[in-house]
Amino acid sequence: MNKIERVRAALAGRPVDRTPFTVWYHFGNQHAPAQRAAQVHLEFFDHYDLDLLKLMNDYDYPMPAGLEVVATPADLARLEPFDPLQTPFATQLQTVELVATALRGRALFVDTVFNAWNTLKRNLVRDAMAALMAQHPEAVVAALRIVNDNLIRYAQASLARGAAGIFLSVPATAESVTPEQYERFMRPFDLALLEAIKGRGECHVLHAHGERLYFDRLADYPAHALSWADQNGGPSITEARKRTPFTLMAGLNHVTFTEVSAARVREQVRRAAAEGGPTRFILAPGCSLPTYAYPPLIRAAREESSHGAR
Repeated sequence: MNKIERVRAALAGRPVDRTPFTVWYHFGNQHAPAQRAAQVHLEFFDHYDLDLLKLMNDYDYPMPAGLEVVATPADLARLEPFDPLQTPFATQLQTVELVATALRGRALFVDTVFNAWNTLKRNLVRDAMAALMAQHPEAVVAALRIVNDNLIRYAQASLARGAAGIFLSVPATAESVTPEQYERFMRPFDLALLEAIKGRGECHVLHAHGERLYFDRLADYPAHALSWADQNGGPSITEARKRTPFTLMAGLNHVTFTEVSAARVREQVRRAAAEGGPTRFILAPGCSLPTYAYPPLIRAAREESSHGAR
């Protein structure tokens, strides 16, 4: 099997010749032009012989003019619809085009999108998020609607330029929001985005980010695969298989990855492959690896994954 056939088979529940493998980390090139970002991703893909490439997306969502933080309802009201090509996301879309050209016929890749709640918090509101949700929920909902519509336009543009899917990062976890806040400020917008791109990609990945996940509330998201930290908060791969219909992406402990030996990494791969089974499983970290992860450790994971589907 080639890389495209292997990933497509895993997504479709067909037998694979070996467990598909991917890893990722933040390259720190959000200051760089698209050509450099594409080059770094492609070198990483080739060096570790990945089966599926996750394109990192660290270009920023634009702040309203004249503001350094969005901290009040009046600030939230200044958020507007935009054309992604008129924002820093334009550089990411150029990166998508370059990577799509380079990987055409060789491999599939997914583009990262942080969900509307996460985008609003990490790019715009930051430490004011808790107070705004508690004191001005309607203003937050209105802002999330605008942000989500902008992210939908971005995701559609990325898919049109060659991404095989969107890797949607969703912090549906007690570390981020209460169950009630998740239902109001996160879930409706996640579902709206995924519905808007349904049928436009073949590898949409729901990345459940965090440890105390509202796991069962994610099981009906319209995605193809589920990425989560099975060894940091769980559930286990075996349990997730019982509770969700997704192709599963997990197995490597991203928290301790740089602290253990290559032999221990190989043990993780063998255990994960045994739990994941002969199909509908892609070996991956629970989240981004540290940027200083040593190449021998990543190569050990890749080599162990090549021993065939289990």
